[in-house]
Amino acid sequence: MEKALIKLENLSKYYTSGQNIVAGLQSIHLQLCRGEFVAITGESGSGKSTLSHVIGGILPYESGELFFNGKPTSHYDGQSWEQYRRDNIGFISQSYDILPGATVLGNVVTALRLSGMDKKSAIKNAEDILCQVDLWQLRHRRAAKLSSGQKQRLSIARALAKPAPILIADEPTGNLDPENSKKVIELLAEAAKTRLVILVTHEFSEAADCATRHIVLRDGQIVMDSVLRPSYHAEHSAPRRTATKVSMSLPIAWLQQRSRPVWSFLMVLLFSLTAFSVFAFLGTFIIAMDDTDTKIYDRSAFYNGSPTRIVLTTAEQRPLTNEDFEAILSTPYVISLEKNGYVTDMQYAYRDGIDYKTTYSEEVNEVTGLSSISFSYMTLATSPFLQTVPVLADGEFPLVDGDLPNGFYEVVAHESNGFSVGDTVTVLLMNNPFWGSYQFAEMEFTVVGITDYGEGLYFDDSIGRFAQQIAKISSKTSDFFVFVPENLAATEKYAESLIAAGHLAEGTSLYLTDEQFRCHPNQYARFGGDGTYVVMKKFPNINTELPLANANLQLLQSPDVIESLISRAVTIPNYAHSIGHTRIIEVSANTFDKLTWNTESEQVSLTIKDYAYTDRVLDSLRKEGYIAISPYQMGSTRVDHAKSQARMQTLGVCLGALLAVAALQIVLLRAMFSVETESYRLLKNIGLVSKTAKRSVLLQVLGFTVLGQAVGGVVIWICGFMGVNRIEELLKYLPTKYIVGLSAVHLVIALVATAWVVSALCKQIYPFVKISDDINLDAEEQEAAS
Repeated sequence: MEKALIKLENLSKYYTSGQNIVAGLQSIHLQLCRGEFVAITGESGSGKSTLSHVIGGILPYESGELFFNGKPTSHYDGQSWEQYRRDNIGFISQSYDILPGATVLGNVVTALRLSGMDKKSAIKNAEDILCQVDLWQLRHRRAAKLSSGQKQRLSIARALAKPAPILIADEPTGNLDPENSKKVIELLAEAAKTRLVILVTHEFSEAADCATRHIVLRDGQIVMDSVLRPSYHAEHSAPRRTATKVSMSLPIAWLQQRSRPVWSFLMVLLFSLTAFSVFAFLGTFIIAMDDTDTKIYDRSAFYNGSPTRIVLTTAEQRPLTNEDFEAILSTPYVISLEKNGYVTDMQYAYRDGIDYKTTYSEEVNEVTGLSSISFSYMTLATSPFLQTVPVLADGEFPLVDGDLPNGFYEVVAHESNGFSVGDTVTVLLMNNPFWGSYQFAEMEFTVVGITDYGEGLYFDDSIGRFAQQIAKISSKTSDFFVFVPENLAATEKYAESLIAAGHLAEGTSLYLTDEQFRCHPNQYARFGGDGTYVVMKKFPNINTELPLANANLQLLQSPDVIESLISRAVTIPNYAHSIGHTRIIEVSANTFDKLTWNTESEQVSLTIKDYAYTDRVLDSLRKEGYIAISPYQMGSTRVDHAKSQARMQTLGVCLGALLAVAALQIVLLRAMFSVETESYRLLKNIGLVSKTAKRSVLLQVLGFTVLGQAVGGVVIWICGFMGVNRIEELLKYLPTKYIVGLSAVHLVIALVATAWVVSALCKQIYPFVKISDDINLDAEEQEAAS
């Protein structure tokens, strides 16, 4: 007699409903062998589907024993039942249980691969079985588009293709017409020649001509067990498993995504939106952690607190060379270098009404009858900072017209100022750290070049040397400075401009007392004192000669005397332009060169693309051995409480928004994956084990995360490219390591959601509770046999 493949001893199955317990099966005793075609019938609720599901390892049983190949299964845990279903059970249901999103071929190949078959062998076996059920021509059609008969034949083909010794068909003909029902029964009868076939049906008449055995159930008990004809076990050998151990996690993940393109698109969209949100909110949170912009800048150390300025020197305070300049300019985000670092703390004004304001007053001397015209300059705090022609990181300084400056009184002007080559411009030089507020030196400059780079005026390097001389001398003991004499004829032009403007009448003489004016030996003079300047000229129709203070003019022509005076910090009240309490002495160009020969660049100023790159630039420069600081960061010390409070509000909003995005992603991901529950149930019935299911979910989430971040990244890049301010700012502030960190946070949120999805999946699809074996029965049997 054929050895029983399935044996049930006093087996019972119970269902709980609230506080009620319902018996699904009661004390079943049954033996089933390979080669049998067993038809199980009974009224609805009699327990026939329950019996098929218990034998198929889909439902657990509460008491008794189920033996498979003579071995008990009551000690099976969840993993053991999964292996049992995978290796031994083929299942056909009334609802077809096919994967609607997969193709006809994909349904069969998936089942074969889940049994452990390699892809090549699975495709070959699938071709053979699909030809048997007349579905090979439809192999590339999606299963959802098949007719009812075709779907049932596909379900049978998938079950037949699987090399499992037990084939269970639960109401396979319930939705079919008589012709298709007959074909299904014939296919099952053919399958019974090599395996155990269990048919659950309401209509025994359909299988009466093929079934070898008829079992009738009522109220969970067997009321009839009749052998109708001999089994088929002698005709053919049983199918053998040719399986090898293959990983199905990735194929199942890919199958799930490919089978539901709209669902996959929505998942990618969800992850791209959450990735964008994490970038926006957490990125803003990270930026807000820098509280520099909530503080008030203190100018005591560096008067120029531009956020894009970096001050650099070396530990040895040695002069920087061209090699240093090249290395510094190669640093990412550095766009230009000012060789004369001190000059960038000086300001200049050249636009009346923008950088400074001019006021005029007129007074008539009662004794002489001469008129005195006075005008004063009031410089503004918004005046630009001095700049010489910089060294650029991306090439030579661009000129639209003319040449670069080659002298103290030559400048290059930006084309937006409206200057032309050869124009002269009056410039007020200011050095607030050393001269005091609103004190300046007025000079005339000639425009020698026009540029479209940056803005304002670009001065010659000698202005930078002048600024460094001021800083070096003032930092010691003296308040004594030197500069190259200007074109003295410019004063006459200035007087003529006053006449043209109506502030000075033609033929009017200007008078100053000996105590008030300092003059050059050409009768044109300017007096600077607390911002008040007076222009004096002797006109032809006035006979009165103005007194000239021309004594000891030769003093200023001797460089040796100048050097001596500077070294002794001596003030020359009659021959210097007074700027507050300081003195500026005019000397010749040669003398200026001699006095400033040692003002080499040991401190330079850099301009970077944006303050957002400050820390990255500082880190790079310090790694190269330079000492670099950001004046803006260093000088921002005093807290602006209003801005600080606004910053804390920003941090709170961003943190709250981030938590909301995280919660939303977790909930939506769980909701989206809930539609996959049925698909995983179908896959479980054809052999998908929980471990592979969990991994496939994880792989899908990882795939959606990567794709979502890629799509989100493209959207972020497009927004930055189109000039969306907030996104553009975030891209500047967040270096690569921070962006990677944001991606990691987004992934962690997704993994938390994955854990929830996997937990729910296991509860719904794999309900067996894992238990530990009290006894290793396999080992006990081996020991007894020996």
